[in-house]
Amino acid sequence: MIDFEQTLDENYLKWRDKGHIFEKKDGGYQGITYGEFLDRTRGFAEHLLSLGLADKSIMLYGENSSKYMMADLAVLHYVGVSVCVSNEWKAVEVIRAVRMLDISCIIYGEEKQEVIDCILAEVPDLLCIPMSSVADYRATKQCVPRGEEEYCKIVFSSGTTAMPKAVMLSKKNLFAGLSSLYKRCPFHEGDVDYLFLPLSHTYAGIYNFLYSLVFGFSIYLCSGINELAGELREINPTLFCGVPVIYRRLYEAYGSNLHVAFGNRIQYLFCGGAHFEEDIRKAYKDSGLNIMEAYALSETASTFAIQYPYDSDVKTVGTVAEDIEVKVIEADEDGVGEIVVKGDNVFLGYAKDKALTDSVFTEDGFFKTGDLGYLLPDEEHGGFKLYITGRKKKVLIGENGENIEPTHIEKLICEKNANINKALLFIHEGKLGCHLYLMKPEDRDWAVFFEEVNTELSGYERIRHYDVVVDSVEKRWKQ
Repeated sequence: MIDFEQTLDENYLKWRDKGHIFEKKDGGYQGITYGEFLDRTRGFAEHLLSLGLADKSIMLYGENSSKYMMADLAVLHYVGVSVCVSNEWKAVEVIRAVRMLDISCIIYGEEKQEVIDCILAEVPDLLCIPMSSVADYRATKQCVPRGEEEYCKIVFSSGTTAMPKAVMLSKKNLFAGLSSLYKRCPFHEGDVDYLFLPLSHTYAGIYNFLYSLVFGFSIYLCSGINELAGELREINPTLFCGVPVIYRRLYEAYGSNLHVAFGNRIQYLFCGGAHFEEDIRKAYKDSGLNIMEAYALSETASTFAIQYPYDSDVKTVGTVAEDIEVKVIEADEDGVGEIVVKGDNVFLGYAKDKALTDSVFTEDGFFKTGDLGYLLPDEEHGGFKLYITGRKKKVLIGENGENIEPTHIEKLICEKNANINKALLFIHEGKLGCHLYLMKPEDRDWAVFFEEVNTELSGYERIRHYDVVVDSVEKRWKQ
């Protein structure tokens, strides 16, 4: 475990005037220096402490921005617990989390003002601070960091219940992956990262943002998913982290010219979060691009396995991090069983749910991932390569890596209409779909039906396409 505060102080002296975070404004990228970023972060931490928020849970709710990063670092390192929620959450989901986790304050993006107004109507005493004010403060004294063992961050793991699970992480968890990452990728202050993954996700919030403060690489924020391809060429990054659906779209757009999609400086391409087709992975590798598969969970603070550079294996999800312990339990004759892990990367537990926490650990203290797979020796680098073959329970993987447990959604659909015999969820092109089986023909607008269903689901669970089957005769409806 590094001394993070000491590292910040040392890097402040080295990179005080170096551009660190860049955002698109007025048609061009404008940056904030490392020193200015840290000064404002510490100033905002002082402000939060002056409001009596020490050791309180503070929610971050908004789009990616330098101010979001300042707020996140201020809270998790100096003030209390940073609770990062999806930018797609609706008011009802935010209110539920506020009450469950005893949230004392929400720091929100201005684009969320209408949602915040709805929340305040239900929770009028909740302190809400607009993200625009985060950078208004400057440090006047040395902030005292919180302990590394205390839980300082909550992220939500899309999982097997209607309400995502609140994963509690400590600073020890957050920085558990530093040394293994550096063995694979010796990042430095000259590297440039293009970030489009939401900061509410562990990989973006830890491996992209927090680790940039250690390694010194610059971050350029994506201004919108439709701008991604153009901005990649404009920024010409050295590293990029994505999910399979993004790499798939770039592959479809560029074909044999795939190597030009990322500019001429790209050194590291990371992919994780969902299944990535072997043929497309191979196309990237054959084009000379260093695409590196990664595997992890929110519960392991995004640290688990990452490929070494230019590994030609298109089946593995990576070589297991050298400073954690991974094994396979209840293996069959082929060596396939549940993957379990123990180490500083493993979370502290699920907030407000000791029973669920206890259920995901073995008697000897290993966290049960719920994923099935096997391990093989990494002959070149030592350690073990990890291969994932499926899930122990029925779980669908969304395009951004969300774990979608279909049972409660299928039950909800069936309860809304007595004529529905069965609902089966599936994934098509990364989007959640539903096969709907009726006991008899029914003349109704099924698009409106699914719109109503979607109002009761989280954003990542919403039905995007469907078909209706009556008496084994499939009828394709307008989608």
